[in-house]
Amino acid sequence: MKAKFLLFFAITSVLFFSSCKKDSPAKPQVSFTGNLAEGTANGNGEFTLTGHISSASSLSKVTLRIKGYEQPFFVDESTAKNKNEYDYSYLITGITADVTIVMDVYNQDGGKTSVEFLIKKPV
Repeated sequence: MKAKFLLFFAITSVLFFSSCKKDSPAKPQVSFTGNLAEGTANGNGEFTLTGHISSASSLSKVTLRIKGYEQPFFVDESTAKNKNEYDYSYLITGITADVTIVMDVYNQDGGKTSVEFLIKKPV
């Protein structure tokens, strides 16, 4: 009887722990300089987007795209790659109207974070 109980306990324990869902990959964390999610382009229609990225696992790439479009206009697969901490600085040019930039940050464990930044047209 004791052996049957131990066998039952062992089987139910294995089934319980094997059925636990694996946690999703940790997502990178992104901050903007000054902790503001907006800025204004200079008179030449340029803005430098700056801040900090951190990730528990190594970064893979950073992309920038205009909100509403899936195709990125900038892909950084070199300077951010294989780092856990990264101070970024991306120059964005040609700003003639208010535009929301979407920054997608990927790490090598499959985690992804998307943040938005509003760049206002030059005054």
